[in-house]
Amino acid sequence: MRRMFFAAIASLTLTVFARAATPTQPVSEAQMIVTTQFGSQFVLLQDFPVLVGDFNGDGSEDAVFVATARGGIQITSDRYHVLDPSNDYFGIGDPKITTQFASPYPGGPRYLLIIHGNGAEGWHAKEPKDRFVLINVAFDHISIGHIEKKKKKVTKVIDDIGLEETGILNSFLYWNGRRYKWSPGAA
Repeated sequence: MRRMFFAAIASLTLTVFARAATPTQPVSEAQMIVTTQFGSQFVLLQDFPVLVGDFNGDGSEDAVFVATARGGIQITSDRYHVLDPSNDYFGIGDPKITTQFASPYPGGPRYLLIIHGNGAEGWHAKEPKDRFVLINVAFDHISIGHIEKKKKKVTKVIDDIGLEETGILNSFLYWNGRRYKWSPGAA
């Protein structure tokens, strides 16, 4: 009886050590890009796709990531620009104020991290054209839509970011040439 007890304890101990010794999952390529471009405080949310399109209309591929942050975000950074397009739509777009708003999500705030690509490498370039962190944008699902821009009798189709709050509101984000703007309604 004693032998069985010690054998069970030894087996359990070996199982616990074997599980603890298994290597952790490798960091995804997307998480490495987010960490390199935005900082290690941003953690990619795996429930959302990485969107790829030409969001600023320059012909270079851009990318959108959905992330959360450990310990909050820096409002002023040399790496990225912080924008609050949905609250800006309603007249309070200053991130110094709006970063203090409570998050409606149990896991904390969600951020849209946008990389404007540079040249043929697009968003994979070591030095992208620009980086943005969009805060306080409510969504359950994201997708790519298209918007037509007319400039001097030339119509250009660029990609936009479709946002869906299930059962509440559909909206979209688009680049106006200087910053991202939020608009209610389907794209």
